[in-house]
Amino acid sequence: MSEEIVRCPYCVLDSEFRPMLHRPHREWFVCLSCGHMAAPADPYLKCPCQRCLEMSRIATRRRTADDPAQPDNVNIPARA
Repeated sequence: MSEEIVRCPYCVLDSEFRPMLHRPHREWFVCLSCGHMAAPADPYLKCPCQRCLEMSRIATRRRTADDPAQPDNVNIPARA
């Protein structure tokens, strides 16, 4: 059986993304450089690393502050 290689989406080593260390007793992977965590078996895992927290903060701000409010009733003209 081949060992699965999971790579950090933030850190680069040479010309590839850095491989993450496998923690078999926890079923997750961790980047030794930035602390990013990934669990292929759990796609909804919320990573506590600083880069993921910043991405989440930016995404939340974009969804709430910049999205225009949707009108409740939209008058769409009928085609003649």
